[in-house]
Amino acid sequence: MTILNELTGGDLRSDGKADEVAEKVLRNPLLLKELIEGLHSSDDVIKMRTAHALEYISRKNPELLEPVKPTLVNSASDTLPEVRWHLAQIFGNVPLSQKERDAVVSILFDYLDGESILVKAWSIESLGALAEKDGDIRDRIIQRIEPFQNDKSPAVRKRALKVVRNLTDGRILFPQVGLS
Repeated sequence: MTILNELTGGDLRSDGKADEVAEKVLRNPLLLKELIEGLHSSDDVIKMRTAHALEYISRKNPELLEPVKPTLVNSASDTLPEVRWHLAQIFGNVPLSQKERDAVVSILFDYLDGESILVKAWSIESLGALAEKDGDIRDRIIQRIEPFQNDKSPAVRKRALKVVRNLTDGRILFPQVGLS
């Protein structure tokens, strides 16, 4: 049985065994190569649960995802909101080079134009984390996020208010994305 088989069944409302699969990969990083293939699955449930497992890994050991960052960035074009919101969280956790960071900021800015409230909320959170790590992009991110302080969605509005406040006050540090 492969680890992707453990991610089958049910529907997009359930994370299934994604956390258990993530723990297996954390214990045996050689399984990461197999897990990352789930992002290319034609089965949306496998794809979403793969993204969930990768997001879990990004919180526990973000450096483990170093060799698969190109695949994560390439997968950002997936239209499934459940994949996008996990990728948005991952991007706020993994270490990025300047070139990767620029690509990720562009992706997250694009995500802000989508319909999914959760994708927007997690994109805002990750943009805040990225801006905190790199002051060179802080003003551009604040400018992009500020309009969302008046968003009709309470979740988006709350995140935007928090991120802008944190970035302008400089007093509150961002936890790893996905923990708040």
